[in-house]
Amino acid sequence: MNSTLLDINAYSLGIGTFDGPIHVLKDINITVKRGETLGIVGESGSGKTVLVRSVMGIGPSNSRVQAGHITFDGQDITRMNDKGWAKIRGIRISMIFQDPMTYLNPLFSIGRQISDVIAAHERAAGQGISSKAMRRSRTQELLEQVGLPAPAQLFDQYPHQLSGGMRQRVLIAMALAGKPDLLIADEPTTALDVTVQAQVLDLIKSLVKKLNLTVIMISHDIGAIATVASKCAVMYKGEIVEQGDTAAVLSNPQHDYTRQLLAAVPDIEVTPARLLAKQAVQDVIPAPQKLLEAVNLRKVYKTQAGGEFAAVDNISLSVNVGEIFGVVGESGSGKSTLARMLLRLIEPTSGDIFFEGQDISRLRGEPLRQIRQHMQFVFQNPHSALNGRHTIGDAIGEPLRIQTTMSRRDIDVRTEALLDIVQLPKSFRYRYPHELSGGQKQRVCIARAIALNPRLLILDEPTSALDISVQAQVLNFLQQVRKELNLTYVFISHDLAVIRQICDRTIVMKRGKIVEQGDTEQIFLHPAEEYTRALIESGRVTSRAARLRA
Repeated sequence: MNSTLLDINAYSLGIGTFDGPIHVLKDINITVKRGETLGIVGESGSGKTVLVRSVMGIGPSNSRVQAGHITFDGQDITRMNDKGWAKIRGIRISMIFQDPMTYLNPLFSIGRQISDVIAAHERAAGQGISSKAMRRSRTQELLEQVGLPAPAQLFDQYPHQLSGGMRQRVLIAMALAGKPDLLIADEPTTALDVTVQAQVLDLIKSLVKKLNLTVIMISHDIGAIATVASKCAVMYKGEIVEQGDTAAVLSNPQHDYTRQLLAAVPDIEVTPARLLAKQAVQDVIPAPQKLLEAVNLRKVYKTQAGGEFAAVDNISLSVNVGEIFGVVGESGSGKSTLARMLLRLIEPTSGDIFFEGQDISRLRGEPLRQIRQHMQFVFQNPHSALNGRHTIGDAIGEPLRIQTTMSRRDIDVRTEALLDIVQLPKSFRYRYPHELSGGQKQRVCIARAIALNPRLLILDEPTSALDISVQAQVLNFLQQVRKELNLTYVFISHDLAVIRQICDRTIVMKRGKIVEQGDTEQIFLHPAEEYTRALIESGRVTSRAARLRA
């Protein structure tokens, strides 16, 4: 049980670029024993994902091992060929990827995709491929194993019909199809609300015990690492700066960077100092003046059975100039649908939307385009929000080319200034999205959204893909810009600590309806609804785990 399963010894990796090789991993030393759960934490770009992809043999095509080796179950896999990897990858070492919608094919049913993975593993192992009926039975068994309801019906459903948490469970089921010894989880709870995140983490812990799995989990969420991992490694600029038992590392950090990470963790319990800072920002906002108003908004979708489903059900709200308006709720509560309707990205079934007193519910063509330059959106998933064929400079400059008459030179100058604001190097102008980490791509999306100096910014989970240190920087930046430019935010988040930290007023959504609304601090201090109390308590558990108080 305590034998070594994975040994990474003095491993260094370089990636070739036009400017020469970049040393992305430097002298990495990690040992993982059977049955252990190792958590790897660090900011975006620290090399976490490159490291675990090297363990899977799917590192960047332009990468080169500079020193050291990786040994799995006594076998050196550092420079293994494709034939050798076919017998290990997905079978003995498997991976849960960060973004389910990127790794699930929208054209095929859930069951078909898992069944195909089972067949591929059988083929790679040199076994005879089992019958469709046997693979269907195995697929349903996997779906049941990861806690998904009605696996027989789920087999024929498609990814878009599932919530984010359900899609993540499907990826876990797919990763378990080969009965692996080592399971790698790359940000498995990113963008999940607190209750679903807790369920996924509990699922991983139960699978470790039930299947005797060895797990490596990457996360920028220290609370998630503290909840699941028995051991922890902290990465910074391609190096392991600290590692050991999770409790020891997080309760008594030895490295300055680890201490900085812990200091940046948002706490759902607001301190008197934070309340004073929040009040100081609110004091500079003028008397309330409505900027955005929604009246009886409703969005109804048809179901396959011929019925109707109300994703947003008769919601009315108003957002004042200069405030940060929070929207919180579980996956599937209608938060993103509401946000897209406010910006007219999807059409409401009924209801009215007013921006600066003007009814924009029925605007079309050029009038709507003119309004939209004052209302910008930061999408939840930066991977799909950026065009993979366009450089970062082109992505940020796109709103300026469409909405202004600025010269190419002026657009380039403005693009560099926006990169400075979101703390990315100017050289990133020439990179493509696949060359950036998830957190870096999210910062690019924020830069693009503020390019036109909008009056209203709708942010759909803007910090869910960011590590905690960058999240703190982005939140501070958003508050600073709000104060300087008197911007207004509609801020959607499943992170209740973030909501409490920056939002002035908040609505709590459940199944398309507003179940509670009012001053953010009053909601957290005196929640009126049981649903709100459950959300807050889930957030407290994660916050305590991050500080090892649970």
